[in-house]
Amino acid sequence: MQIQLYHKPNSRSQRIVWLFEELGLDYDILVCDTLDDANTHQLQQAHPLAKFPTVKITKLEHTFFLSETSAIAEWFSAHQQSLGSMNLDGSALVDYYYWKNFAEASFMPNLALKQIFSQLAIRTPWPIRFIPRAIQYGFNRGYLNPLLQQQMQMINQHLTTQPWVAGSQLTIADILLWFPLHACTHLNDRYMHYPAINSYLQQIEDRPAFQRALSKGQWSASIFKQYWTEAN
Repeated sequence: MQIQLYHKPNSRSQRIVWLFEELGLDYDILVCDTLDDANTHQLQQAHPLAKFPTVKITKLEHTFFLSETSAIAEWFSAHQQSLGSMNLDGSALVDYYYWKNFAEASFMPNLALKQIFSQLAIRTPWPIRFIPRAIQYGFNRGYLNPLLQQQMQMINQHLTTQPWVAGSQLTIADILLWFPLHACTHLNDRYMHYPAINSYLQQIEDRPAFQRALSKGQWSASIFKQYWTEAN
């Protein structure tokens, strides 16, 4: 099987680089830095609605593209019989399905809204920038900040009872949750004072596969931190 990953540095596709390293797969990374570079153009021609990450998979003479982070994670965990639900049962299986979907369907959209409001304000001409700033402030204070606080408290409480979100073993639920959780810790100091979350993130960073993924994915901690700090 030949695998090509269309990857944008410091984006959510970093999770798939980490996934491939955990699975010990042989793959090529096609870095897509801008909307105009050759790799991005190639991807848009092959899959007009594709986002980052997208994987090109060739098995024998059959080639297909798979997009959406959670879909890629599910497909490879099932194909490799690893990091999925195969060895889970009881409450661990319930946690697996819940947190895997929570990461993409509930947690990440709230962080995306943070970025949308921030970018709207940044791109608005200075004389009238106070208007989107006022809307951003009101929406953050009245809705997003309390909701993210509640979600972080829930995650922290869950992680006080077990090392990984689905029990005693790493799964794709952890891989999917890592990005929004790490991003949230940069939004405001209030999100950095959760001991169980901090220990969990450190446990992830200590994994050799994660460290390899940072290097291969061209991860920049400073760029990532600046991007999310500005969204608060």
